Amino acid sequence: MMKRALLFLWLAAPAYGFSLPDSVSQATFVYGTLEPSEKLYYRGQQVPVAKNGTFLLAVSRDTQELTLTLKDGWFSKKTLTVPVQQRVWPVDRIEGMASEKVTPPAALKKRLRREQKLLDAARAQRPLKEGVFPFCFVKPVEETRISAPFGAQRMINGVAQRPHSGLDMAAPEGTPVKATADGVVILSEEDMFYTGGTVLIEHGSGVQSGYSHLSRRTVQTGETVKAGDVIGAVGSTGRSTGPHLHFTLAWNNIRIDPQSILSARCP
Repeated sequence: MMKRALLFLWLAAPAYGFSLPDSVSQATFVYGTLEPSEKLYYRGQQVPVAKNGTFLLAVSRDTQELTLTLKDGWFSKKTLTVPVQQRVWPVDRIEGMASEKVTPPAALKKRLRREQKLLDAARAQRPLKEGVFPFCFVKPVEETRISAPFGAQRMINGVAQRPHSGLDMAAPEGTPVKATADGVVILSEEDMFYTGGTVLIEHGSGVQSGYSHLSRRTVQTGETVKAGDVIGAVGSTGRSTGPHLHFTLAWNNIRIDPQSILSARCP
């Protein structure tokens, strides 16, 4: 715990001077520091930097090697590579789900396209200024158990689906759901086909959290929230087989394993 507390104190203090972890794990946020004159690029995008020189990026579930470009001034440019620790992802088998939830009928295509457009438009929003992002995250719900881990290969009724993009936190229906960090609500929808009651929050610089299958929502699009504010309640709406929160964390649409950051203790 002392090491984690010291880490967050270091991130909160002026931190100029280039630093980068020696290695990183798949599906995690990565923090480091830059000199004021330096700029860092990842996947063709400039990496956001806080006032104290700390930068943030994310490593995806399937990244094999982290490759970055560091620029200092007009002429200095170098490529940096960081080893990525590979993880073994489990297989999650779900049986007994209604067939129309596994393979939606053609009549639902229009609805699904509309909902995907809503999600894409929300995720593209950046209501907070660049260089603002969280270091600390609180648990969105005091779960009784993890019912499905992040990254598992989903098999629903024997049909292969996309890998699980979030963390399923089982809890009784109606359990309060909290915002994991300060931010702005960029989407609040009552009934989406896959995710049911859904809230998305932007925390700055492309860091976003998602809360799905909610039985109710207590925030609307455009509202400002603080870490720990109640934004809804656990439910089983959308494509769900029981009460739980499907919780996601991402940077620029790169999903990470929420357990990797929720385990850290803030000072």
